[in-house]
Amino acid sequence: MNRTNDTDNTVEQRVAAFYDALAPDYDAMTGFQKRFVHERPFFRLLVDRYGIKEAIDAGSGSGFHSLLLANLGVQVTAIDVSPEMIRLLEGHAKEMGLTVRAIESSFLSLPSVVHEKYDALFCMGNSLAHVLTRSELSDTLRSFARVLKPGGILFLQNLNYDRILAHRESIQSVKESNGVTYVRYYEYKAETIRFNILKLKKENTDIRHELNTVDLRPIVEHELLELLTGTGFGDVRTFGGIAMEEFQPQTSKDLVVLATRGA
Repeated sequence: MNRTNDTDNTVEQRVAAFYDALAPDYDAMTGFQKRFVHERPFFRLLVDRYGIKEAIDAGSGSGFHSLLLANLGVQVTAIDVSPEMIRLLEGHAKEMGLTVRAIESSFLSLPSVVHEKYDALFCMGNSLAHVLTRSELSDTLRSFARVLKPGGILFLQNLNYDRILAHRESIQSVKESNGVTYVRYYEYKAETIRFNILKLKKENTDIRHELNTVDLRPIVEHELLELLTGTGFGDVRTFGGIAMEEFQPQTSKDLVVLATRGA
């Protein structure tokens, strides 16, 4: 059994170790190939409506949204703290014949590693929940604002923690792929949630198992909206998913936020 090392010195190192460990299974767990057809129309709408020519994908993972945007003609800079995720992204880009600039960086270091101003910043896949304090979340949003042009858009996709905290369910999902079962489950703590991914694989009469864990901070709607308005963003709107349906705190799977950087 493997378990993400809890003795790493920083949150950034723990997050990087978590995703480095998941890298061999990440695309299978997230349905990498199948999502392109489903999500492309929604991102085409955003790109066209807001005239997005250059964008950052912050917390890019193995590059799904970076590649989707690049395929739509956007010049993309992908940012991730995990070197193994950056390696996967670069491999996918080469296979697909797409150009994506990839940089290993934390959210807070973003303004020091990119010096251009962008039309949009995307932070997808619940990446923002890895920021474990309110003050660091505020600093992260300021970091995002600093790399956007005035009028540039911020597009965030988090899980809907209003719903999750109301129900406090342990098992979040069970997925099977190529003979491997992935169980995602939560352990609720005072201020954070321990996120576990248990990998089960049957070999002859034995079942091999591997556990990777990381802490998340559940960001609820009212806190995120409050911090956005205090860190340089306006025209903040919330949705229940990337299809821009109405956000329902008790039932929506996701909390999606679209905001505009002020002048």
